Amino acid sequence: MTVRPETSRVDEPASGAGPGAAGRITRAGSTAARLAERTSGDLTGMSLIAAFGSVALDGVAREALERRTSRQGEVRLGHLGSRAFQVDALPLRGDGLLLVLHDVTSVRRVEQVRRDFIANISHELRTPLSSIKLIAETLSGGAVDDLVTARDFAGQIEREVDHLAQLVDELLELSMIESGEVQLRVEATQPREVVASVIERMRPLAERNRIRLEETPGPGGPDSTTRAAADPARLEQALVNLVHNAIKFSHPQGTVWVGWETRAGYVRFAVRDEGTGIPASHLPRIFERFYKVDRSRARSSDTVGSELRTGSAGLGLAIVRHIAEAHNGIVGVDSDEGKGSTFWVDIPIA
Repeated sequence: MTVRPETSRVDEPASGAGPGAAGRITRAGSTAARLAERTSGDLTGMSLIAAFGSVALDGVAREALERRTSRQGEVRLGHLGSRAFQVDALPLRGDGLLLVLHDVTSVRRVEQVRRDFIANISHELRTPLSSIKLIAETLSGGAVDDLVTARDFAGQIEREVDHLAQLVDELLELSMIESGEVQLRVEATQPREVVASVIERMRPLAERNRIRLEETPGPGGPDSTTRAAADPARLEQALVNLVHNAIKFSHPQGTVWVGWETRAGYVRFAVRDEGTGIPASHLPRIFERFYKVDRSRARSSDTVGSELRTGSAGLGLAIVRHIAEAHNGIVGVDSDEGKGSTFWVDIPIA
């Protein structure tokens, strides 16, 4: 992109200089046309602001022209400013200016993800650490001499430490899955065996929280020939996370169902509850890392066992999604706020 005093010429990301009418684009390449969402012919004769809708881009060019020195800046172009570009403005001999645009959209996106990650981790660490510090200060202030209070505080510390340990474990697990370090051992897996194992593993937690945990009968009975192409251990891990959430957001005396069914080309494993449900506005983001619906959805602490009171870092569903995708499957949810939710994982048939 080249610019002269009150003159603009737009080519590909970098181009040579050329004369033009004052303040108007004299030539535009395909890259510039795509950014402006116009044709090259339509851009001819337009100003930078009119063509790209970016005051920042025009400002970098004007400043470099006025001061006759190199200038840098960052601007957003494209539909609704969806893409970020670093602009280098370099004066040319005479009165011209060379503008070089580097697309840094992906870099900025990664930086934003990193900032969000640090912010989320800091928040998740700060809450239990603050609680532990407050309890320690209270004990040091004399509460340690009260045996009943000291025992209660010791239990609170244990739960907060469990929360921290869960956070670290989930972070390590998610990191390994996302990096591809986890190698799946895919085999022809009997769906009912996985479901039965999940129920047996999670039944004690359900009973302690007064929740019934039942199996939804699968098609064809226990001798069904249907097999899923899955790593049994990883698939069970995903379903355990879903059952844990279902118990957490169920009402006392409620029921959580775990089952499977065959679909066209895949096996659907589903976990259904009669709990609080999820507002429709949250459903599109429910499987994102650290994304959590309002904590008020969870049942009050007097009805929840210690395993659930420790809270969640918002990583469980993200782990489920990655496990499903590693199997070339998908994950989803159907929810009716106030009535319950059904989370499902689709795994290809072996």
